[in-house]
Amino acid sequence: MMKLTKGIITRDEAIQISPDYVAFVEGDFDKFNVVDKAFSTLSKGQEAISALMDDNLVTFVKVRVTSVNHHDPRSIDGPIIRVSNGEYTWRCDGSKYAFPLAK
Repeated sequence: MMKLTKGIITRDEAIQISPDYVAFVEGDFDKFNVVDKAFSTLSKGQEAISALMDDNLVTFVKVRVTSVNHHDPRSIDGPIIRVSNGEYTWRCDGSKYAFPLAK
């Protein structure tokens, strides 16, 4: 697991930003359609919230989208998206996704 120090926000801050995203990350899969629809609108350079999980501990992080790839053969169910918190980059598609912040 990456040792993140930048962009980390509390669960309460994440709920204020996007209660549907937090609910999805915490297992409310009824929110999947909301999160998936928002995820598919992300564009390079956009700010978002993402989540990482380690030993059942969720860390919410403010990130910036670094790449969006719709044409990769691995992108069968949506775009392949990488995000960065300023110290690491990671793929967020197919896991905890990412949710756009207001422009």
